Amino acid sequence: MDETPRQRADATSDGRVVQAGRDVSFTVVYRSGPPSWPVVAWAVGLPVVGAIVVVRGGFPVDSVLVWVLLAVAAIVVLVRRRPRTRTRQAFLVTSAFSQKYWIAGLVQHMHGVLDRSGVDLVLKVPDHDYDAAAQAHHLRRVAANRDRYLGGFVIATEVHRLRAEFAEFCAELAVPVVFTDIEPFADDDHYPDNAAFVGYDSADLGARAGQWLRAHLRDRPAPIVLIVACREHEGRQTGCAEVLRAGLPDVSITVDDSCAFNRSRAYSALLNHIRVLERTRDTLDAVFCTNDEMALGVVDALDATDSPLVAHTVVVGVDGTAEARSLIDSRTSPLRATVVQDSHRLAESAMHVLERMHARRPTPKRTILTPEIHQAT
Repeated sequence: MDETPRQRADATSDGRVVQAGRDVSFTVVYRSGPPSWPVVAWAVGLPVVGAIVVVRGGFPVDSVLVWVLLAVAAIVVLVRRRPRTRTRQAFLVTSAFSQKYWIAGLVQHMHGVLDRSGVDLVLKVPDHDYDAAAQAHHLRRVAANRDRYLGGFVIATEVHRLRAEFAEFCAELAVPVVFTDIEPFADDDHYPDNAAFVGYDSADLGARAGQWLRAHLRDRPAPIVLIVACREHEGRQTGCAEVLRAGLPDVSITVDDSCAFNRSRAYSALLNHIRVLERTRDTLDAVFCTNDEMALGVVDALDATDSPLVAHTVVVGVDGTAEARSLIDSRTSPLRATVVQDSHRLAESAMHVLERMHARRPTPKRTILTPEIHQAT
């Protein structure tokens, strides 16, 4: 039994996370119904039959009462010693959680999908977002308790540092492992036999954003674009930049990859870039943010400044969070579009792959989902 102190989290019937901590268990509680009819039949029938036999045999009444009590006691002991069905559990090791609303949404959907299958979700949340050491710690804890799990999911981080650790984890665990969000291995041949990937390709997400911006900027001479990014998911910024440079040869692109999917850092990055533009008096045409949380930080900064250099700047994000979609639909915000990673579809697809692997059915090593653009209609 794991003796490490842990925080607990409750999940409501619709899957909302009420509280989350470093090590969280979502436990599905099943209310016990009335005893099954065979137990009732034994509990009632055995004392009655025994009493009839005793009476017909001419035994004293006291013997009848003793027989009834002994029979009832035996049935109680039998019922209490019935073997209990072991709870089925699946793990989810996350790369981040604090103010990462897309990941929180994915956790909710994972919980719902597993709950429908009668499986409890054990959630491993890092102390610090995108911390390779914290994720390696959680992987070791899961492997140490591997008998508890039918399989699980890993939202990988710092794959260049943890790739060997992921391979060792899968080999030691010996149950299905579905990676998502970031591909941990370079190609199919490097995946362990019990591992697979389900998710969106980072370069595809960036390319979809680049296609939207290319269409929006095609009539502007020498457009200027800022990409607010993170060192995780580098494919998003490179995918966008490649599409823009191919379609807009005179485009000027600046990449700031220091924002770590953080809203306040994105806010500061935009204000710092405005100060740079003030020296050249260039106007900023567009900002691509590699997640919606950073896009919202850029929108906050645009709302806080009266600089004419960003008066007509448009913003595009990635994820499709509820707040981002609401702002886009309002048509009153610089945020004009977001590339949607459908977390519900991702959870369903990941569970489907896990079930196939658990049943030892043929399963592709990589399942790549197609992103969509959400924009104001």
